[in-house]
Amino acid sequence: MRRRFVLTMLAGAAAAVTAGWWRLRTALTARGRYEDVARWWIPGGEGRFVAVGPGPLPDELRALGERLRQEFRPMDSAVVMVFDDPEAARQVRKGSRIIGEEPFQAALRHQRAMYFKSRAKGEENFTIYDPYPCAREVIRY
Repeated sequence: MRRRFVLTMLAGAAAAVTAGWWRLRTALTARGRYEDVARWWIPGGEGRFVAVGPGPLPDELRALGERLRQEFRPMDSAVVMVFDDPEAARQVRKGSRIIGEEPFQAALRHQRAMYFKSRAKGEENFTIYDPYPCAREVIRY
């Protein structure tokens, strides 16, 4: 009985350490480059503004597209706008009517990618802009 208790405790501790290491590894790999700036709910899903840090590399953006695809898999619809500056994402979220058209367009130039999913339309893609608004790469799932 005592041996079973010790083995159970060791297995639980090992699982906790593994989970903690995985979270730390993920945080170190991301280097703090993913920031959830704002969210809103849409029918059957969610909209989001995120910032990924200055000058995201194309591979980082592709990895983010796959992460978003996995995250929104159970939802019917989703829109995620990806920026390289959190403040620019906040400004775009406020809208051109509030901040004015010029500041809005200036902030919008910081958009680096966009994820879109609509199960009703049968569409899911991740577009990487370089420079905004020109699409450099469109990944269709």
